Amino acid sequence: MLKMAKKTKAKLPNVAFGFGTKFHLTADEIMVYIHIQFAKQVGLMDSEVTRTTVDMLIDDLGWWTSKESRDRSKMVKILESLEAKGYITIESTSEKMSKGILTITIVAEMRETKAEASVKWKVNTFKFLGYTEIYGDDYNLAEKDGQKLIVVAYVLWRSGVEGYKIANKEWELVLDVTDKTAREIVNNTAVVKISGVKYKDENGQVKQEPNTYIPEKKVSAKSKMERAEQIATNMTYLEKFREKVTDIEYKHDDEVLMELNDSKTKLTWKGYEAWKETDCPILKEAGNRKFEILEKAGQTWLKKNLEEDYLKRKQNHEQQKMLMDKHLESLMESMDESDFTSSYKPKINNVDSHIFFD
Repeated sequence: MLKMAKKTKAKLPNVAFGFGTKFHLTADEIMVYIHIQFAKQVGLMDSEVTRTTVDMLIDDLGWWTSKESRDRSKMVKILESLEAKGYITIESTSEKMSKGILTITIVAEMRETKAEASVKWKVNTFKFLGYTEIYGDDYNLAEKDGQKLIVVAYVLWRSGVEGYKIANKEWELVLDVTDKTAREIVNNTAVVKISGVKYKDENGQVKQEPNTYIPEKKVSAKSKMERAEQIATNMTYLEKFREKVTDIEYKHDDEVLMELNDSKTKLTWKGYEAWKETDCPILKEAGNRKFEILEKAGQTWLKKNLEEDYLKRKQNHEQQKMLMDKHLESLMESMDESDFTSSYKPKINNVDSHIFFD
């Protein structure tokens, strides 16, 4: 397989990642689609046109096996699928594509195509639009593997969105494989994973936010050292903040302190409840700042949802307390002292009291 020059560039419409839609491309289809763009000949009038053959594509990608006829058939099916999905058009000098010279045109309009996909575990739909530029060194990171190319390309696209995260379930769908296989593919691809923050849900179960990823080529030794230093700085910052907190109930609760005082930590019911009920002005002020940040980010819905959850929790607590009070009241009524006769008879102790009190 040929190595591509760093400055060589291809454009991948993001609908190619659109799982469950008619535009979703397989790993092999994405590999061929990107390679076709890298294979453009210098001097052609149309920058979207590539002239090649089935054999040349197989040779460039290093896909030859001992069954050459099967290899050609596989490549033809990939090209036909790309054409059927609207990504390319093909003209051949022979009725049999595997024997002709192919003029392949990239359909530029696909970069403006939009698609949506919904899943049961996410409220909002996934929106696929625009395109991702893939350079030669991005392509080379895939190491001949179409699945790795999907990972690299997807990370390139999503890392351009501020505050993005990628759930493991999302990788399953984009790669169209099982959870276990998806994790193996991502772990073996040249991208750096930054693990999501751990937190406790309303039931006290430890959960973890989805991870973020960075293409390995963009991570230098300097940035790794800076990230480690930032973690240490955050811990020092937390301790300084703790010193100012006056509420004993929350002073040593790292989860609450981080939720209220760290802009990157997810705010859950626990932090919100502390903000609502504390008398500590430091915690109140920290929570107010957090809500200002969320408002600027267009996430005012979070405070509304947390308030509804808080009121529901308080209502449930009050109902449980009321039921418990009624139960105790009923129990006391059934134990009316006037009708109560004890069956207890004191045991006669023959031991002289002077043994204990003399």
